[in-house]
Amino acid sequence: MRSMVHTNKAPQPAAAYSQAVVSGDLIFVSGQVATNPVTGSIDATSIEDQVTQALRNIEAIVKAGSGTKGDIVRCGVFLADLNDFAAMNQAYKEFFGDALPARTTVQAGLGTLRVEIDAIAVRSRTRGRGRAATPNRPAARAKQRKRS
Repeated sequence: MRSMVHTNKAPQPAAAYSQAVVSGDLIFVSGQVATNPVTGSIDATSIEDQVTQALRNIEAIVKAGSGTKGDIVRCGVFLADLNDFAAMNQAYKEFFGDALPARTTVQAGLGTLRVEIDAIAVRSRTRGRGRAATPNRPAARAKQRKRS
């Protein structure tokens, strides 16, 4: 089962895509840039501020998908200029603290954008999202096998 995530606390999609898709306990967040969701424009000028705004947008989307910043397990970072790597890395580290997700960073043609970041989060099963977390229970697995 999959569902789309939408929140007004992050920028609205600029093309044909969802802010995120939830499938099971996974939240797949589409690439986010430094657009301020209130103004609809990129207000941040430094790479550090743009990275932080993109990560705030991701955090808002993950939250709308019933996750938290701590549930983010992987990010893909796309930089227009790899000379921004050190500054991006510092802002990324400050945003996540000691709970750093896995990450890939590549240089990409982004036009006038300096950075775009996507993410994958795994929602915690202990948070009680109104549905039973049964797939890891042996009886539930046996029942699923019988139905197949």
